[in-house]
Amino acid sequence: MKPLKYAVWVPLFDDLADPRFIAQLAASAETAGWDALFVWDHVRWRQPVRAIADPWITLTAAAMVTEKLRLGPMVTPLARRRPAIVARQTASLDVLSNGRLTLGVGIGGDRFGEEFSRFGDEVDDRLRAEMTDESLAVLRSAWSGQPVRHRGAHYTVDEVEFLPRPVQDGGIPIWIAGFPGNLRPRRRAARYDGFFPVNLTHPRPVG
Repeated sequence: MKPLKYAVWVPLFDDLADPRFIAQLAASAETAGWDALFVWDHVRWRQPVRAIADPWITLTAAAMVTEKLRLGPMVTPLARRRPAIVARQTASLDVLSNGRLTLGVGIGGDRFGEEFSRFGDEVDDRLRAEMTDESLAVLRSAWSGQPVRHRGAHYTVDEVEFLPRPVQDGGIPIWIAGFPGNLRPRRRAARYDGFFPVNLTHPRPVG
């Protein structure tokens, strides 16, 4: 049985919305023996939250001051991002961190900050799930280093090569997020590398 590993999971809100502070936290966590640092990915949250940091800039800062700590957004809603941009960001961060990136992915939602409806983004859960699956297909292809040919309902990539490739063999690990009791995210997670249960109020089996 593999030993348990421990991570710090940080919302980048208000006093924590300073990448320099999170970088210091990452360095301290590594020194103290923690295994990973994961950060939230949001563009808006309900009151009283006002300040929010960008997760990719923050993770870059953390990668620069650590050597062993696993890093990643936990979780990023792919339906809010262009897969080609995410492909570049993830590969670059994996190279910078020497293969320490884990990509947490979910379909996102409007319930906590109206961060889709306030920006005119897709609010339908079913369509965001479709967009997420398409984006994941593009990412896996992009990380291979081979030219990507994708024509789907939501995205097109026409013979584009994405280099540099991630450092990690087989690409970057993908963890799929979901709320307890929701079967669809767990079915999606079965096709990838892990499942991340969100909105747990206390330790318990995920059912």
